[in-house]
Amino acid sequence: ERFVPSLNVLATRFRIPDDVAGATLMAAGASSPELLASFTTLFITHTSLGIGTIVGSEIFNQLIICAGSILAARNKQLHLSKSTVLREVFFYGLGLVFLLVALSDRREVNGVKRIYIQWYDALLLFGGYIAYVLVCAYYESIVNCRFSSDIESVGNDDNIL
Repeated sequence: ERFVPSLNVLATRFRIPDDVAGATLMAAGASSPELLASFTTLFITHTSLGIGTIVGSEIFNQLIICAGSILAARNKQLHLSKSTVLREVFFYGLGLVFLLVALSDRREVNGVKRIYIQWYDALLLFGGYIAYVLVCAYYESIVNCRFSSDIESVGNDDNIL
């Protein structure tokens, strides 16, 4: 009731494009319960529940929220630009690859193999997110520069899925 309108006020006040606002403000607000759960399991209970919470909620977000968005649409369909869908799929796949790289190091601790994440793994994940935000911020310019002969504009109706 108040979350999205307050984000709209912030985005308008600071002239943040919709894509960047969604990738930063909306994502931070929607993911804060997962972040709190991860910090709690990491620093208080010292368990690995955090990674399961994050991965499990991501599966929920990708499947249920996407389906619910379509079902909630007035005419039961959404019009999405191909270039935006390609951007999101590319960064989602890149994020999964980065996560697999970060989780691939295993070390034995007290006779039990555990996932060991180095500082540079965290930097890789954080850098991937920063790259995503920057691409969102300049995406229309990137698409127009790269595909100027193929695509007239990102929002063109010929470019709708």
